[in-house]
Amino acid sequence: DVHLPDGNGIDYLRELIKELESAPVIILTACDRISHRIEGFNAGADDYLVKPFDLGELSARIHAVARRHGHFPEPQFSVGTLSIQAA
Repeated sequence: DVHLPDGNGIDYLRELIKELESAPVIILTACDRISHRIEGFNAGADDYLVKPFDLGELSARIHAVARRHGHFPEPQFSVGTLSIQAA
């Protein structure tokens, strides 16, 4: 998400990309401004989906990003205090 209670999602993304250069990233956010989309892509996102969204569309986008990347990163990784587990 772009707007997080304890920070900016784009800043977290930049930190993530520093640690995991090839991490597949899809931004899910309610922010629909084109400037935020451009900023997200420039920060390293592979896709950007605005809430609310259809779960079928999200699933298709996840599979498309996975095909382009050929693999997923480690099943669990952390950036600062943020910890993510791939499911």
